[in-house]
Amino acid sequence: HPEVAKTWTCLGNGHASLGAYRQKKDLLERVLIIKEKHFGKEHPEAAVTLYNLGIAHGNLGDYSKQKDFLERALKMMEQHYGKDHPEVARILTELGTAHENLGDDRQNKNLLERALR
Repeated sequence: HPEVAKTWTCLGNGHASLGAYRQKKDLLERVLIIKEKHFGKEHPEAAVTLYNLGIAHGNLGDYSKQKDFLERALKMMEQHYGKDHPEVARILTELGTAHENLGDDRQNKNLLERALR
């Protein structure tokens, strides 16, 4: 149920505040299943959870997975809101950070410039 997903998301944020990023990631994986089932796999609610999973993976140092989750979220948000929406810019910024952490400074720069358009 979406309310359970909301509560798990809040609990995951609490874990992250305490530095327990793995617990946050584990909860968000469960949240994603609920949101995809309730709203659909391409719904912005699922994209928000993909974004949060990307951040969680980044906090755990898994920048490749961070990039993958953020790219999925970006595609969905661009389809739903268009390329000029603030949510798209927020994802682009985090995706740039993932690329920077993977050693791709050029792609980081490109994504940050795109976020500013």
